Amino acid sequence: STFLNAVGLLNGPLPYRVLKTYDDDLTPVNPQDLYHNQSKWTVFDLFFQAGAVPTVAPDYDAKARENPAPKPDSTDWGVYYVKNSEVQQQTDESGNPLYDRSSWEKESPAAIKDTVHFMNKDMVEKYYVSYDQIGKSALMAYLTTYVQVGDTFNLQKGLYQKLIKNAAIFREGYYLNVDDCKMGECARQSASRLMQFLSIPTKRQEADKLMFYISQSSGNYGGSGGAIELPFTADQLEIDPLFLFAYVEPAGRARLRAFKRGILLKQNFSLPRNNFNVDLVRKYKPYVRNTVILNCPRANNNCVWPNPLPKYNVILRP
Repeated sequence: STFLNAVGLLNGPLPYRVLKTYDDDLTPVNPQDLYHNQSKWTVFDLFFQAGAVPTVAPDYDAKARENPAPKPDSTDWGVYYVKNSEVQQQTDESGNPLYDRSSWEKESPAAIKDTVHFMNKDMVEKYYVSYDQIGKSALMAYLTTYVQVGDTFNLQKGLYQKLIKNAAIFREGYYLNVDDCKMGECARQSASRLMQFLSIPTKRQEADKLMFYISQSSGNYGGSGGAIELPFTADQLEIDPLFLFAYVEPAGRARLRAFKRGILLKQNFSLPRNNFNVDLVRKYKPYVRNTVILNCPRANNNCVWPNPLPKYNVILRP
C-alpha cells in the first residue's frame, strides 16, 4: 500500500504541485494577439498547455495553476492532462497533434517512440520566452523536477521489491509477535499464499526525444514572433529517458483485483505442553486465519494510473 500510494503521488500530484510554483507572468509580444485571448499566463502554463504535466482538477484550462487541494474525503483527485480541444488541434509538420495525451491516459499506454513536445509552441510564439531570462530556468525547472520524480520512483520500487522478497516483512512481523518459531520457518505457510499476490509490477512511461522552445522575439536572436526549437535526447542531457509516470502492468492489475476481494491467509501454530499431557496440536490442528484486503476507492482497485489516487489502505478481517 505504501509503494502504490507513493507511485500515485509521483504520477501527477507531486510534479504538479512543484511546477505550479513557477508562477512568473509571461509578457505578450503583441497585446492584440494573445494565446486563447488571455493575457495572464505563467511559466507553469508553458508546460501545462503542452500536456507536459497533469493538473489536479477541477479546472483543466487557464485556472489550472489556481486549483485548490482536493478535499480529504475526495475519491477522485481528477489528475488529468489538459483537455482543451484547441490545444490538441495544434499539429506538427506531419499533421500529428502536438499535445494530445489521450493515448497516455490508459491503463496500458503504448510506449512513446516519437518526440514529446514539453512546451506549448503557440504560447512561446506569442510571449517573450527568452533563453536567458525564462527559457533556460523553465527548462531546468521541468527537467530537474521530473528527473527527481523518476529517481524517487526507482528508489521506491527497489525498496518495495526488496521487502516483498520471500514476504520478508510479513514473516518478520509474525516472528516478532510469537515466541515459539524459528526465524527461518516462521509464517512459512501463510507467506507462501501471500507471495502469490505481493508482486505488483509497474512500468515507467518515459520519453527519450524531448522538444522545448524559446521565442524568436526574445531579443537574443532578433525578429518578432515565431519559436525556435530546442530538441534534446536523453543522452545529450546525460540523463535516463525522462520519467513521465508509471502504470501497473496487466499481471499486477489482476492481483489488485484479487486483493480487493481479499486474500485468505491460514497459519497453523504449535501449543505448549499442558498438565494433562494431551497433544492438542495433533488432536485439534490449531491455526489462525485472516483475510487481508488491499483496497482503494475504485471498482477495479487500480488507483495508480490513469487518474492516480493515493488512497490505498489495508484491512484485516479475522
